Amino acid sequence: MSSIAYITNHEMIEYHRLHGSSEIVFWRFSWQRKFQNFNHGDYLFFLTKGTEKGKQKEKGIVGYARYSGDTSGSVKSIWKKYESKCGYGSQQQFIRAIMKYHKQHTLPDKIYCLLLEQVIFFQSPIYLSELDHQVSKRVESYIYLDQEDSELSWKIMKKGMEIGIDLWSTFVERRDEVIQNDADIISIQQLHDRYTQDIYTNYEKRRITAFVNSILKDTNGVYLSGAENDFFIIESTRCQFFIPCIITIKAWRRSLLYATAKAKLYQQELTDKNSSSKVSILFDDKNKEAIRMCEKLGISFRIIKL
Repeated sequence: MSSIAYITNHEMIEYHRLHGSSEIVFWRFSWQRKFQNFNHGDYLFFLTKGTEKGKQKEKGIVGYARYSGDTSGSVKSIWKKYESKCGYGSQQQFIRAIMKYHKQHTLPDKIYCLLLEQVIFFQSPIYLSELDHQVSKRVESYIYLDQEDSELSWKIMKKGMEIGIDLWSTFVERRDEVIQNDADIISIQQLHDRYTQDIYTNYEKRRITAFVNSILKDTNGVYLSGAENDFFIIESTRCQFFIPCIITIKAWRRSLLYATAKAKLYQQELTDKNSSSKVSILFDDKNKEAIRMCEKLGISFRIIKL
């Protein structure tokens, strides 16, 4: 997982903020500097021009969104498909902005776009210096937030909860609990990246994928970024995490030990950060030994037979 803070244009961001945008087409001129380890579901924070303060002219983070994919095309084709999601009220304004920021001040043959969803804006900018982190003046486009401090993006989320969500975000039904959920997702995602091991055979992986996909098909569940099994569902505004455990295989005890270890680790992380989110193991069948182990360890579980 990667959380990125990207230097953004104030005019474009202000348009999205005032219009309560929930989706953004974040355009760039080059795809040569692709992000490393940046997957569907990862977070992009808006480090925005026009928020500078202090002698160091530090830029503030005004919000964030989740990365859902990318696309490319001519300026006109991108506008035709996405229109105001590009951050401007008309095609003419969009074209003028592209030409203004293009080095040659001409219209490029192609632009490259990050597709962002679940956009959140804070009531006021968050400055990384307030979180004991300094941003180099030499940064021209973006920085990886969690390279030096593995909890920096989580700290930004917690600070965002203190500040509150922007009035326009609140108006369009995005609430403070959304930030709490995102903070929880970041915490669990980082543990997943650190401790998940490839212990399953190809056959077992197919069984797990079929099991999880059957659940996601009928819910609003989402895989953790880069994950093949662990996922989360928003239930009653709170994020709930699930670890699948296939009981109907010969090596089910190995699967059980792995799932219970992760469940305890995930749940303790949430508890340590004062979150009310829960972690549950999902079994594909009833098994007395598995149930006894979960009850003994205080692990929540559910049984979903296909």
